[in-house]
Amino acid sequence: MANFQTHLNVGIFVSGGAVLALKGFDLVPPGQALVLLGLGVTGAVLPDIDADISAPGRTFFGVLGAALAFGWTLPLVGHYRPLDLAVVWFGLFLGVRFLLFETFARFTVHRGIWHSWLAVAFATLATVTISHRLLDQAPRAAWVAGLMVGLGYLTHLCLDEIYSVDLFNARVKRSFGTALKPFSLADPASSLAMAAAVGVLAWLAPPLDFAQLPTRAEWVAWMHQGLAQLGAWSDLGVATVRTWLQ
Repeated sequence: MANFQTHLNVGIFVSGGAVLALKGFDLVPPGQALVLLGLGVTGAVLPDIDADISAPGRTFFGVLGAALAFGWTLPLVGHYRPLDLAVVWFGLFLGVRFLLFETFARFTVHRGIWHSWLAVAFATLATVTISHRLLDQAPRAAWVAGLMVGLGYLTHLCLDEIYSVDLFNARVKRSFGTALKPFSLADPASSLAMAAAVGVLAWLAPPLDFAQLPTRAEWVAWMHQGLAQLGAWSDLGVATVRTWLQ
């Protein structure tokens, strides 16, 4: 499978291109381009959350612990002593970062349910629901955020499958088929639980107004415009190189 640096680099490349495309269709809320890029990159490393010693897993639970600690203690500022709030903050952070992480690692297997289409749907819908219901984002903005996470997540799974094929030795590695699968046959209980979670999140997610999405003609026009711009950049680059060589 691809290593962390490869997932990170490809995630940045794919997410950056997706943000530019969304911006071309005016689907990026003002000031949210970097946020969407960050969501895409997060999705690109998120599947390795089920690896017990992975950097994404430790980072995810660290960020989650800090977010929950701040979310719990900030409303209490002014009502309790700073020392009491500090104890609560560190208690929540340490509980999530270490206790919850260890529990999660104990009951998950790498390349299990978190490497599946169900996990892509779960990550996408969870982001949509959190963005809309907790962060008060409009339905369209929430879906754009969720789709960025889903795109990054799917990019990770595709990379893992690509790296499962050894083109030079013309062989398929044993890991082939373990990343880009609909669900985990090896762990039906986890598959059923995640399928149920996806169903609940789909019910909680706001409706998506497809009438607001770009039409086929707009997509084709944007592609032609992008190719023309790419050609202009290429011509400029060739002319610059020729000037340097003269």
